[in-house]
Amino acid sequence: MGKITPTPFDEEIDWVFYELWHHEGRRARHGLSKMAPDFVHWQGFYEVAKHFYTKFLPMVRKLSPEVAKELLSQETHRWIDQGMSKEEIAQMLEFYDKEMQGKRGGS
Repeated sequence: MGKITPTPFDEEIDWVFYELWHHEGRRARHGLSKMAPDFVHWQGFYEVAKHFYTKFLPMVRKLSPEVAKELLSQETHRWIDQGMSKEEIAQMLEFYDKEMQGKRGGS
């Protein structure tokens, strides 16, 4: 690849990945182990997803479009380039309605 140096933490992408894995990911993992849902979701996985898609992924796309393409070809990331079908959206809403027992957003 040759687009980043072997020296640790001398490029922004090194720090962004560290923050994803160690800081935000660690909060989510520790929140889960302590049964603290706010730390698991909002202070953990929400931050992981937000920074993965808004910071890390754009850097990967710039450094190596091939790696980004391979990453985005995975089923879990398909929605970012292809969106979601009406059926997939309906499935997701049905799942959350069932899990939340019909209690969504301020009702």
